[in-house]
Amino acid sequence: MRRIRPLLVAGTLVLAVGIGTTVALTTRQAPTATAASPAGQPAASPAAAASDPTTSPTPTTPKTPDPPDRGDEAKAVATARVFLDRELAMTNMVAGPFRSTGARTGQIGFRHKYGEGRRLLPQTGPSAVVVRLQRLPAGWWVLGVGGRSIQITSPARLQRISSPLTVRGAAPDVYEGTLYFKVTQDRPGRDQVLGQGFVDGRASTKPGDLGRLRFRQPASTGPGWVIFYDASSDGSNAIIQATMVRVQFAAATPAPRILEVTTSPRLRTLEGGFWLELPPGPGTVVFSVKATNAQRVRFTLTPTGTETGPYAQLLGEDRNPEDGFRLVWRYPRDGLSAHLDIQAIGPGGTTDKQFGIAH
Repeated sequence: MRRIRPLLVAGTLVLAVGIGTTVALTTRQAPTATAASPAGQPAASPAAAASDPTTSPTPTTPKTPDPPDRGDEAKAVATARVFLDRELAMTNMVAGPFRSTGARTGQIGFRHKYGEGRRLLPQTGPSAVVVRLQRLPAGWWVLGVGGRSIQITSPARLQRISSPLTVRGAAPDVYEGTLYFKVTQDRPGRDQVLGQGFVDGRASTKPGDLGRLRFRQPASTGPGWVIFYDASSDGSNAIIQATMVRVQFAAATPAPRILEVTTSPRLRTLEGGFWLELPPGPGTVVFSVKATNAQRVRFTLTPTGTETGPYAQLLGEDRNPEDGFRLVWRYPRDGLSAHLDIQAIGPGGTTDKQFGIAH
């Protein structure tokens, strides 16, 4: 029995140490206090905190951005008002309420405050224009403007356009059916006007087809606006309603260039190279033209003198740019004095070069 007692004591100590260790581990794993939760989110339960870390967390629904507050709405109205004043000269407009159309988008309707003779207008009924906006980190940005009765289906927003531009839509209620347009491109200060005019707002020729807009193709592809508007009938040309479509411009097609004109045989030049002298008698001369951005080259001979346009003669046209442009001309025995017009034609326009021909 004397030998057994130390073993019992030792076993008791081991058991006590084991229990103490278990208590210590349990004490370290249990949270001492519940951590503070972020504002607006519920506190996590202890059971959730002790869940298996290898288990995938339960998916949560992304938080929807907060709608604009009153201060933010006021900034949106101010942005829209400044835009109408700067782009359309629409001043003295009364803003309606801000209407949210998405997490970061909204629209504001505006009515005219005064009519003819500074007469106050009732602020009821449809808005003259509706400005659509998007909230960006730097502030509000105008996406477009819609007129009360000017519906444009083409071009679409951010479409790349070039001249001529086919426009589709309808504007049956504009004054005398005349729908004015303006094409502008962004630049510091006042936007650059590339073209303006008017089309048939009633689309009486073909339903839905408002016609084709022609404008100067800009040098850059920067964005701009196509603006359709109804002008006042009192002679002030003030804008009553307008629809604005945000667009981009296609890269400008370079105009043709005539780099070099040579002849075979080489003709004698007179007066600084403008006049080319043909050899005596009948003969043949080949004109070779080196041109860029050209699809075809025309050669036209016109007698010198006044009002000789009706007597112009087309000598030939080369439509094959692969090996350059050439004209083989068999000229007559009789003497002549004429102008040879060489015209290079391509997608970007035309370019002319003239020579005098003496024989």
